Amino acid sequence: MSVAAQAVDPQPASLALTLLQSKAGNRWARAVEEMKTNRLRVAGDFPEFIVTNKSGTAYKVKLDPHGNGSCTCPDFQVRMAQEGRICKHIAAAAITALAPQSKASSPANGNGSVRASESSTAEASPLIFRIRRTVQTDGKGAVQVEVQARVTNDEAQDQETASYAYELLERLASLAGKNPAPSENNDAREAVSPSAAKPPIKSRASSAKEGSPVHAVITKIDCMKTRQGESLFLKVDVGGETVRVFGRPEELAERLEASGYDIPASEIEAGMELHLPCLVKVGQGNNGYKTIEEFLPEAAE
Repeated sequence: MSVAAQAVDPQPASLALTLLQSKAGNRWARAVEEMKTNRLRVAGDFPEFIVTNKSGTAYKVKLDPHGNGSCTCPDFQVRMAQEGRICKHIAAAAITALAPQSKASSPANGNGSVRASESSTAEASPLIFRIRRTVQTDGKGAVQVEVQARVTNDEAQDQETASYAYELLERLASLAGKNPAPSENNDAREAVSPSAAKPPIKSRASSAKEGSPVHAVITKIDCMKTRQGESLFLKVDVGGETVRVFGRPEELAERLEASGYDIPASEIEAGMELHLPCLVKVGQGNNGYKTIEEFLPEAAE
């Protein structure tokens, strides 16, 4: 897949860029900075992109010439879309697709700006992109279907792989919807291409297995007195049980980002109500209480 943007008419591109930037707030500057440091990588051509974050999680972004965008990340699906805003993944795609044509400037902070140009977009580099879907099975449950493929930077090969990957996802989702048995779904495999990983189908029913992700909700940021003084923590509901995950604002922001939510450390404070669905891998602490070993994003619908 190539990060080169398809040529569009400069005037509509400039207008679309301005509209998207107005919806991004501080996430626009953060997208610019993270692209410069390769923490956000953009692949694709207008209007569809794959944006991959520093942890390797890839999200599908769509833009249109009218200044609208959508993203499969939880941050957009759960928070931003309802507020009429966009996530940093949409901002990154817009900068990649539209800024080179419109020569628009992207504010980096309150005191200056960084010109978004060909050099400010993320460099193409080998990566794994994932596309996932949760399929309802006759109202009795759901099955998660995932296809992974390696990006080789051979444009023709990557376009062929991506096209086949989406077709394969549709076929696997159809199969999963007709055949909800976890034992059969977990065995469904088909190669995407010689350079692609195999696409496992995961079932919610299998999430109870040790080490498998389970569904959870990050309900709140709170604090309590500890030996070190006032300590912040994420309050997480895991199967009706509350688990506290302590950390500094920067650490909590990293855990939220791993869950698919872009809340910077500067905005984290006690009392924030969140109610953000995610996946977690749980463990057992020395005191016998449940612990959270890893946060993961919910699969995009």
